[in-house]
Amino acid sequence: MEAITLSPAPPDFPDATCVAIVMAAGRGVRMNSRTPKVLHPVGGVPMVRRAVDALMQASVTRIVVCVGPDSKGVRQVLPDGVQITTQSEPLGTGDAVRIGLAAIPEGIETVVVVGGDTPLVTALTIRAVLGALAGNSSPHPNPLPEGEGAGRGGGVPAVAIAVAELEDPTGYGRVLLGADGAVERIAEEAEASEVERKVRLVDGWPFAFDAVWLRRAVAGLRPAANGELYLTDLIAAAVREGRRVEAVRVSEPWEIVGVNTRRQLAEVEARLRRRICERLMDAGVTIVDPSSTYVDEGVVVGRDVMIHPQSFLKGKTTVGEGSVIGPGADVTDCQLGNEVEVRWSVIEGAQIADRVRIGPYARVRAGTRVSEDVYIGSFAEVKNSSLGRGTQMHHFSYLGDAQVGAGVNIGAGAVTCNFEFADEEKYRTVIGDGAFIGSGTMLIAPVSIGEGADTGAGSVVTHDVPPGVRVAGVPAREMARNRSKRSKRTENS
Repeated sequence: MEAITLSPAPPDFPDATCVAIVMAAGRGVRMNSRTPKVLHPVGGVPMVRRAVDALMQASVTRIVVCVGPDSKGVRQVLPDGVQITTQSEPLGTGDAVRIGLAAIPEGIETVVVVGGDTPLVTALTIRAVLGALAGNSSPHPNPLPEGEGAGRGGGVPAVAIAVAELEDPTGYGRVLLGADGAVERIAEEAEASEVERKVRLVDGWPFAFDAVWLRRAVAGLRPAANGELYLTDLIAAAVREGRRVEAVRVSEPWEIVGVNTRRQLAEVEARLRRRICERLMDAGVTIVDPSSTYVDEGVVVGRDVMIHPQSFLKGKTTVGEGSVIGPGADVTDCQLGNEVEVRWSVIEGAQIADRVRIGPYARVRAGTRVSEDVYIGSFAEVKNSSLGRGTQMHHFSYLGDAQVGAGVNIGAGAVTCNFEFADEEKYRTVIGDGAFIGSGTMLIAPVSIGEGADTGAGSVVTHDVPPGVRVAGVPAREMARNRSKRSKRTENS
């Protein structure tokens, strides 16, 4: 489906008399997982949360989620204000809707049902199906051709459904049309004939119903051979009563069909990833190879950013303009400024200011704040520390629980020894502006290195070093004050 910009929904579409039921009670046996199916993430977001978010974007704010008995994890990912109801036994989609309806007060006019395993469903399609139920012209770009899909009967439709053509419809209910092109019924695969199984038009979420009709019709559902109540049986019931059934065709089937296997999960992930990359490229981002670039939907990327292959931007990450990400960058929940470079490195929960260069093969861990013009070299690691402007941290060095000033040189292999085994405590190291930490220095925290101080290569520093003082040795001892030499070394670092 082509990308479409949604205009804000009119305040009365949908109105307060519309409620959504989200189906999230399935066990997902074919996923072969201890994790409930709807909690598997797509684009970094659990599938059920994606379905709920799509409803909210479509202005459907009254939402009931029908969960299974082991639902603690599902409840935790849902936003505030969502109502929870429980389907204690897996008795089918019809039973889940019946349970959801019990939580909905009288006076509701419209019910829209969405699968918790449909992570790619869009607000646009939800609104299109609701519009079809209301008899409005569809805002969706791919309605069924005129005369195809509308049920027999007059007046306001009882049901509106989303349908799509699948190359391989195995596993899905087939939408069967009459000679006049009207929807007659949906045949679930387990009960479909050989001829019906050859039909490629399938149903998917969302369904929209006249709420008054739905309450009565659900009560009349009868179990299938496997003991389940099929919501799709209501299509034939509506037709038998002479009520209209409207259908809206979508060109991207994965938007409306559910994820039932790991293979399908991987496919929807790839399709979403492509959708995100296309949006970013249209907004002025260069992505060298979209097929090997992984960007979560909530990530914000500025103009003129270049993303190289095998890069991952995840969580609540933001990337400033003109930055270069990758190759091989893995960035999670970080704020990156403008013109930042990250190559073959892992960054988690950090704040990175403008013009910082990281890598290759560096790791920046949670709680780190990096000021402008900092360089973090190969195989360096930073954790819960702050680095002042213009500081250089060279290869194989480690800063943990450290406060580092501006213009500091951290030599190759220098380490802050922040963990004390005896009392299992972590201690801080403070390094003043312009200090020079020689290669292989061990700073035994808690310790403070004053402004302009030096440590000789291989020193083990166990006591505070005053400003401008040079120490060396094991343990480190004061050598001599040499500010002029120190200044020259800072300029050449």
